[in-house]
Amino acid sequence: MMKKKPAPKWISIGAASAILLAAVSGGSAYAAAPFGDLNRVPEASKIRALQQAGLVHGSADGQFRPQGTLTNAQAIRLVVDTFDLDLGGLQFVRKPEASDYFSKADDQAWYAEALVIASYNDLDLPKDLDPNAAATRASFVSLLIRAGQNESALPVFKLIPVRITDEASIPDGSSGTMQEALAFGLLELDDQGNIRPNEQLTRAAAADILYRAAVLANVIAEQ
Repeated sequence: MMKKKPAPKWISIGAASAILLAAVSGGSAYAAAPFGDLNRVPEASKIRALQQAGLVHGSADGQFRPQGTLTNAQAIRLVVDTFDLDLGGLQFVRKPEASDYFSKADDQAWYAEALVIASYNDLDLPKDLDPNAAATRASFVSLLIRAGQNESALPVFKLIPVRITDEASIPDGSSGTMQEALAFGLLELDDQGNIRPNEQLTRAAAADILYRAAVLANVIAEQ
């Protein structure tokens, strides 16, 4: 299991009852009705498998909105839920707020608790993260791999790098992670050998990546 980083100024005073974390888009105790907008969506079977596992959720009208853009906040919530991240059963002198870690976070927003959990679990998120901005291929797989390896759900290994045509467009410090994403099968190169790291993700494309990671980490069984 991962090492928890030391608690900041709101020092832990025990491991009794933690603050209640309302999983706004977390796992559900009941079977949700199938999404009604997945006809002719190539990733439909994977989306349904993730829904049955309680890892993806739609809108109140029962739609998944597969062509909608995945936001950073949604990406973080998916990773927190997939790897069952939490605050380690700690109780705090002062309730931690998302804005303690992320300057653009809204402490009253649905994603606030997920951001606190992500920060505590060392997912290497920038302080100026915009929760409402679009997630990219690179940012989402980086979160998945970091969380999976922290939780010992994904292996850490040395690999022989493959040639990536658009290597120069990979965000600083993420080249190794992109190589791991290729090795894990989370991403694939296109016909020109590009990995397209800064391409925004639709919710359907993100579900495809999430499904692959969840199967690899034995969170769900392959369908």
